[in-house]
Amino acid sequence: MLAATNLVHSKEPSNVHPSLTDQFVLDLGMYFPERSVRISVDGTIAGVNRDIDFEKQVGLSKSDETFSADFGWRFGEKWSLLTQYFQSSGTTGSVLNEDVEWNDVVFGQGSNIVAGQDFSVIRAFFGRQFGTSERHDFGLGIGLHWIEIGAFIEGEIIVDGGPSMFHRESVSAEAPLPNFGAWYRYSISPKWAFKSRVDWLNADIGDYSGAITNIGLGVNYQMFENFGIGLNYNALDLDLHVNKTDWHGQFNTSYKGVFAYISTSW
Repeated sequence: MLAATNLVHSKEPSNVHPSLTDQFVLDLGMYFPERSVRISVDGTIAGVNRDIDFEKQVGLSKSDETFSADFGWRFGEKWSLLTQYFQSSGTTGSVLNEDVEWNDVVFGQGSNIVAGQDFSVIRAFFGRQFGTSERHDFGLGIGLHWIEIGAFIEGEIIVDGGPSMFHRESVSAEAPLPNFGAWYRYSISPKWAFKSRVDWLNADIGDYSGAITNIGLGVNYQMFENFGIGLNYNALDLDLHVNKTDWHGQFNTSYKGVFAYISTSW
């Protein structure tokens, strides 16, 4: 992610990579993660509450590709506001190879079903620079991840031994998850920069409790005065317990993969 540094207003050539000196930095590109999605909804059938593995049990693809964006604004001498966005969704049709229980409803083995999930993250992070030199940039801060999640399964079910009927089960939630974070950036040369960051929190907030970890490691190459290219490895892990009126259960997901982007700074 982006990091706070002293503002540099001069446009004279610098011996430092511009991502450590420019006031605004924007990264736009594609994120190619391997994803894992597991959902549980409290039920009472046979007294068992089972997780639904969306990759294994309903055939949702483990791979994804999605647009992602990072934006950073430096202000004052040591402060910055950093933002991040990505959204992922998937839908699949399959024939179940085992029973899937969801909210006291069983979609039986051999049923033709359609299932899908949606997941989006908006991250805002407010940070302060500490103890840096010209080529090194280290800082700490606090932030907020706004998480939106949803999932559904629809298909034929059998009720009380009668004829099959079409049924749909779905859940959704929006959760604000605050976090603490740190970053470190190093200007290898005016053309190359190394970037790293980590966010983490385990908290209980209203209807939600759980942990979030968000890590990024990467490099950026400055091709021209205001444009560059970069490659990051981003990993997001979320373990969320939900206690809403219409959803009691868990949502566990991970997204781990490469973010390839173009960058501009000014």
